[in-house]
Amino acid sequence: MPLFEINQIHHISASVRLDESTAEQVDQYAAFVHASADDVVDKALNYVFSKPRLSGFSEDASGQTGSFYIACP
Repeated sequence: MPLFEINQIHHISASVRLDESTAEQVDQYAAFVHASADDVVDKALNYVFSKPRLSGFSEDASGQTGSFYIACP
């Protein structure tokens, strides 16, 4: 019996454009919490998408094509 469970997370690379002030805030917050900017953006998006008022957005957007490019390693 294992002592603990290891959760495997599949990461992807994504390219996004941010306003300069937003990118600066992400960098500043990442430095403050001793994390990478990638981790800050990931956690911020997880936080936003976990909110109840966004719970049905994926059904509303089905069939629509986004402009987000996802590159799998």
